Amino acid sequence: MSPLYPSWVEIPVADLERALAFYRAVFGLTDTPSYDDAPPMRIVVLLPSEKSERGPGVSLVQSPQHVPGGGGGVQINFHLESHAALERAITTAQAHGGTITAPVVDMGDGVRYVTLRDSEGNPIALSSYESLGDE
Repeated sequence: MSPLYPSWVEIPVADLERALAFYRAVFGLTDTPSYDDAPPMRIVVLLPSEKSERGPGVSLVQSPQHVPGGGGGVQINFHLESHAALERAITTAQAHGGTITAPVVDMGDGVRYVTLRDSEGNPIALSSYESLGDE
């Protein structure tokens, strides 16, 4: 087994409170601990890492080294449990400062996918899956 796996995803933000409101609203998050103990870095954990399962953690990071937006950077795909949940997330994202960058695409095999920019200008993707019934 390869020792390489994503252990943490750091999403750069310019306005931590605005970004936190965006991610809480879009994904229905409530337990998001924050850490301000290493100024000038501020961190909010959206998803803790599950090291024993090699599951990555996700955090918002505001610091001079974490610059959001622009045309580059890592694009993270967040998977949602249903097409209805995907549609709700798109609507909520737009209401909280997100911008859809391409329309929803039906990828076939029950998968839908959309790209957008979060409230900080970072590119992210959302996807959903529903069985086609003949699987």
